[in-house]
Amino acid sequence: MGGATVGRRCGYSRVSTSDQDWTIQLDALAKAGVDDRDVYREKASGARRGRTELRRVLDLLRQDDQIAVFALDRLARSPLHLLQIVEKIEAKGAKLVSLREQIDTGSAMRRFFITVVGSVAALERDLILARTKAGAALARERGVRFGRPPKLTPALIRQVLLAHDDPETTVPETCRILGISRSSYYAALRSGREEVRAA
Repeated sequence: MGGATVGRRCGYSRVSTSDQDWTIQLDALAKAGVDDRDVYREKASGARRGRTELRRVLDLLRQDDQIAVFALDRLARSPLHLLQIVEKIEAKGAKLVSLREQIDTGSAMRRFFITVVGSVAALERDLILARTKAGAALARERGVRFGRPPKLTPALIRQVLLAHDDPETTVPETCRILGISRSSYYAALRSGREEVRAA
C-alpha cells in the first residue's frame, strides 16, 4: 500500500509598485521547498480581481497540489476575496499555505484563522490610510502647506513611508491625500530610506 499522494508544489508572489522586489517573498518560498521555476510572479494591486498570474496558477491546480504564498495579503485584500480564492483552491482538491502566518487550509480551524488574519490585515491597511489622511488634515489646520515645493518634514516623510509600505495604497492616491507631487513623494521616500540606513 503506497503513501499519501503528493501533488505539485507551487508558489505565488505579488508586488504592487515598480520599485518593490520579490526578494523576501522568493527567499521564503525557496526555504519552504518551492522551486523558483514554479513561482508565479505578479505586479498588480491586491484590489484587482483580474490578476493574470493568479488566475493562471489557480487554473493549473490539480488534486493534492499545494500553493504557497509568503503572506495572505499577497493573495487578497479583503477577507471575502481571500475566502473566495480558498474555495477555488479547495474545489480543485488543493491546499493553500501561508508562510508568514504559518497556516494552511487543511482544517476548519485553520480556515477560521484565515478569516481572522485577513480581517486584521484589512483593518491595518485602513488604519494606515486613516492616519495618513488625519495627519495631512492636521498639518493643514496648523498652516503647513502641501504645495510645491513642500518641506520634507519628519511628519511628511513618515506619512510617505507608511503609505509606501502599504502595498494597496498607490502613489497617486498618496500624492492626492498629502497634496504633493510625484517628485516630492519620491524625494520624501529617498530621504526616509537614507535615515533608516543611517540608523
